Amino acid sequence: MSELEQVAEKVAQPRSYSELLGEFYNKNKIIGLPRGELLKFNIEDDVLTVYNPAPVVIDGQTYLWARVEPRTTEKHSVVRLFKEGKKDNWEVVDGAPIFKRLQDPFYCGMIDDYHILGGVQVYDLPRTLDLGYRTVFYRYRKSFTELVNPDGKIRNPFVVGPEKMKGIRLIQRANGRIGVTVRPQGQFGGRGRIGYFEIESLDTLESTLADYDRQQDVKTLNGSLFVNEEWGGANQLFILPDGKIGVLGHIAGFAQKSSKKNYYPMTFIFDPQTKLVSNVQIIATAEQFPPVMVKKSDLGSICYSGGLVRLDNGNAWLYVGVGDSKAGRILIKDPF
Repeated sequence: MSELEQVAEKVAQPRSYSELLGEFYNKNKIIGLPRGELLKFNIEDDVLTVYNPAPVVIDGQTYLWARVEPRTTEKHSVVRLFKEGKKDNWEVVDGAPIFKRLQDPFYCGMIDDYHILGGVQVYDLPRTLDLGYRTVFYRYRKSFTELVNPDGKIRNPFVVGPEKMKGIRLIQRANGRIGVTVRPQGQFGGRGRIGYFEIESLDTLESTLADYDRQQDVKTLNGSLFVNEEWGGANQLFILPDGKIGVLGHIAGFAQKSSKKNYYPMTFIFDPQTKLVSNVQIIATAEQFPPVMVKKSDLGSICYSGGLVRLDNGNAWLYVGVGDSKAGRILIKDPF
């Protein structure tokens, strides 16, 4: 490690979401906080809720992969595709795949000439009412219709991640290597830490993830992002002009007074050469949106990063889940 890297490593210290939140409000005192909007979906009603949307732009049109589930349970989650229709209403795309027992979709862009789509697969655990979960990945060359077999069933994912690991995201660097973020938990990762490694090909992704989960290499974890008892993960990755990686993620923790969980969208810049982070910031809060009824009583201020659509004018649309019960978007300055 160079002398400069050693100095930077000593300086970089994790900051709580409360501190980052204070910076966010101070920075926006003069211009004021922008207001977000809640999105309306044509299948949303008193029974079904749609949230945690992941945008993908196809031929200039923004589509949303989103989590759809009954308001009272997570056991029957599905992921469906929507496009914006008339009167600001998001409509189901006819013929698009419906991914059963999938949550929190994400789109990684093009990797090795494939479009990469993923989500968190849930499944029943024997002798318990709890759900197991793991990240799964699907890929297609040109159209998402390739994910549907002739019999109408969804093709199997091409990669299944380790159990109890979310926050796995992919990005193709200029040198062709594939950057991979992970979010281990437990004794290795606490409540959730962001790790990073690289692979040469998508063909080795599943085996490398399994090896990583077994080996638990602490050197891959970035210790300058989260204080103890707080956690977070990566939601979307962007290659920046200088070769660094812009990370849209989330930071979470427990409110001191109520002990409820709070989630906030965050961004930072990651240098894959030095493994250092910079420009860590919160970029939005649930309070910028109309009030919603949270899904569970243990939830406080919940604003979960779904995805970012960067515009040519220096702004970006941030798509989020609010309260684990509604989807929203807000126009912000491009954090990268």
